[in-house]
Amino acid sequence: MKPALLALFLAAVATLPAAPFEGRINLQRATVPDEPHDLIYRVKGDRNRVEVMRDRVTTFLTDTKTRKTTVILEDDMAYLILPSFEASRDGPILEKTGEKAGLLGYPVQKYVVGSDEGTTELWLAEGFGKYTGFGEGFEKPPGHVPGVDVPLPPDPAPWEWALMGQPLFPLRVVTRDDSGRETFRLEARTIVPQPLHDRLFLPSSTYRKVETWP
Repeated sequence: MKPALLALFLAAVATLPAAPFEGRINLQRATVPDEPHDLIYRVKGDRNRVEVMRDRVTTFLTDTKTRKTTVILEDDMAYLILPSFEASRDGPILEKTGEKAGLLGYPVQKYVVGSDEGTTELWLAEGFGKYTGFGEGFEKPPGHVPGVDVPLPPDPAPWEWALMGQPLFPLRVVTRDDSGRETFRLEARTIVPQPLHDRLFLPSSTYRKVETWP
């Protein structure tokens, strides 16, 4: 290939968008003074599967195109489909610092979000799709069975509101209060690119669909 043609070819390749990530991200989340817990976050196109590993495994399937989250109720062999939260125009704002780094082999950029809880620094990566939260990013269930005390999912943190709907994924998040004390940390431990089967992003065919939180 002639030098001029080779240069044009390399320039064209350099401008091609990177293939979107497909695979598993293992994270750890800790809120002081609670013990850290693990999360498994799987990404395929517009779909995310989040498994929160606490006292038991809770699974959330989110489609960012339809903006719906399927909550898997393993103990009841059932599932519930709820609308995702809409981004708030009046909420906290991501501020880009211009600082760049690498985490687990992926380029990230530093952002900050200020709130009443303190200051949060976020190291965000592109190419992982839209962040959908870890079981907080959906509307409250439409109803409860009387006499059954089931805790409601917590609202997203201020930094999650700021990140909502953005094509950015947090590989590290640290919140510090006004005295500089760390109060929250979320950090990716491993990132495993791998093909994922579509069935991972659907409830089991043996589970029944319910309309209210059992």
